[in-house]
Amino acid sequence: MAEEEKRVTIESTAVPAWVFRPWREEIRALKETPGALSSLEGDLKALIASSGLEARFCLYDYAAGKDIQLEAHRPFYPASMIKTLLLLAVLEQVEQGRLSLDRTHTLRESDKFAGKTPVAGTGVLQFAEEGSSYTLEELLALMIILSDNVATNIIFDLVGAEGCAATARRLGLERSAFTRKMYDLESELPSNVATAYELTRMLMALHERKVAGEALTRKGIALMAAAADKGRIGRYIREQAVVANKVGTVTGIVGDMALLYFPHRPPLALAAAVIDPPSQDRAAALIGRLAELAVKALA
Repeated sequence: MAEEEKRVTIESTAVPAWVFRPWREEIRALKETPGALSSLEGDLKALIASSGLEARFCLYDYAAGKDIQLEAHRPFYPASMIKTLLLLAVLEQVEQGRLSLDRTHTLRESDKFAGKTPVAGTGVLQFAEEGSSYTLEELLALMIILSDNVATNIIFDLVGAEGCAATARRLGLERSAFTRKMYDLESELPSNVATAYELTRMLMALHERKVAGEALTRKGIALMAAAADKGRIGRYIREQAVVANKVGTVTGIVGDMALLYFPHRPPLALAAAVIDPPSQDRAAALIGRLAELAVKALA
């Protein structure tokens, strides 16, 4: 693998300074005025109904301090969106001094397997040479920016299912779990699970600095802002917002979750998933239209 592909780092993912604006006084003032959430909810329901697709959706508006929940508490397999929980767990452990972003891992051939199953899907480490060395920071960048499954499993070995569960418990996430590795198809462990509501709460935990301080939080947001796939929530709104997101895709689910940052108003946090879509593109287009509708109404 080329050196420039291998060395994807958090420092290479710059975002505008206004993304980190606190908005404290403005949010207090905005919460006292009526918002557009009630009419937006009806429009979102109508759009989903007209699509003929089964969707889960949750949106939190920091300006209003309220959210919209559409089938948001129904659990589903979140695919790579669950990597956001692993990101939160890592940031929390780095903040506590239990892990270091400078920690190195030397790639082994066994890293490319989950049990007896080759780890495929997205990412570049499945093609990398055995003996290549990566810092935890580089592995995080590969996991979020390229959704690298081998990098994810290496990080999961460091944090473990219990580490993810501990972070989830502390954040009040009762229906989300990262219990087994990507492509661990023969495992007897329960499948990874989440809800649209709790995926949105993961985004909020990052934005609200609930797992780490300012420096690490900025790294986490910058990683998601640099995520390569902007074809869902960001599909129609990329010129209007910084889209800090993480997608998830398997045969039975197409999803995306994102913090949307604007220069002129507080952010939105939203998660959307389409269940058993007839095509990935139809699902991605619906998610894009839902986000576009929300941004037009609120931002």
